Amino acid sequence: MNGPFRLLGFCGLYCGACNHYRASYSEGSHLYGAGDLERFVCRGCRGETALLHEGCDVCGIRLCAEKNGLIHCGRCEEFPCDQLIEFQHDARHIHHLDIVGNLRKIEEKGPSPWLEAQEERWTCECGLCYSWYEVRCNRCGAGLISYGNGLEEENR
Repeated sequence: MNGPFRLLGFCGLYCGACNHYRASYSEGSHLYGAGDLERFVCRGCRGETALLHEGCDVCGIRLCAEKNGLIHCGRCEEFPCDQLIEFQHDARHIHHLDIVGNLRKIEEKGPSPWLEAQEERWTCECGLCYSWYEVRCNRCGAGLISYGNGLEEENR
């Protein structure tokens, strides 16, 4: 499933704010060194396998949801499963802590309104989309509310 839900991560993450996704486009090339840009061709976890970041390509959560024909893990009878909880608390990235809450919001509001809110949330006032950990807009220099400066945690 690509289409209108292409940036809805099966796990409840918003792929549109992911560094790997953002770096795949010229406006996000600053996120990685110029030599690294070629290896970051990601179109979100619903993209074709050839267009997935290597971590998403082998993601057990994504594979499980696809196998079970789920739009997201919040629709699973086992939600929240051990695999999802482990990912949420893996201590690798702060934004993982939001996945179960995000999935509940998606179920409550619906995928389209949630995605629209996420797109607005992760777009600077100048119109440039930015990633979870950017603290300054690469286009206009404005300060951003993100996990990078701890301000996003206050918005939970």
